[in-house]
Amino acid sequence: MGMFDGIDLNTLFDHENTFAENYVFPELTEELIRRAEETMGYRLPESYKELLRFQNGGSISPKLDESWLSAIYGIAPDPDSFYGLEAMYDNWKNEWEYPDIGIPFGETQSAGHDMYYMDFRATDENGEPRIIRIDNEMDNEIFVVAPNLVSFIQMILKNEPLDEIAAGEGGPADYVPPEPKKKQSLFQKLFNKH
Repeated sequence: MGMFDGIDLNTLFDHENTFAENYVFPELTEELIRRAEETMGYRLPESYKELLRFQNGGSISPKLDESWLSAIYGIAPDPDSFYGLEAMYDNWKNEWEYPDIGIPFGETQSAGHDMYYMDFRATDENGEPRIIRIDNEMDNEIFVVAPNLVSFIQMILKNEPLDEIAAGEGGPADYVPPEPKKKQSLFQKLFNKH
């Protein structure tokens, strides 16, 4: 049983645009995971590894454009491959001077002016980091988006604008939003009444 059970990840990725192929890398291996963790200095969350085992990176379906998420980075066989997690981590940290508070995993439609991060300063009960958006144009202002990656992907698949809370403006830096409520089947609703 996986963390993304009941979530149709096929609808998350763009399978038609040839440019989208730049973000997709061969099957994820334990060796690639170890190398990426050593390179970045962060342990990859189980949810992220599970997502990359499903598809090792990719562009987001153009039908899911409300969140500004445009791609999820995968781990490339060559750590210097453009659009690969390690190269992009180095780019955002050293070239664009994003803060070193986690892993930049989600590219946005702004071409790097803001990024989705797995923020390890706040984790849920399973050790999964919260998801934030960092706005590089606004002095790296942080917006809390979701308590973990699974919740974030669920929100993306709803294709609705994301609710964000500015850390420091109505929400502390360690704020973790609650999990979205899960819909119950008719059977579950009837069973829970008794």
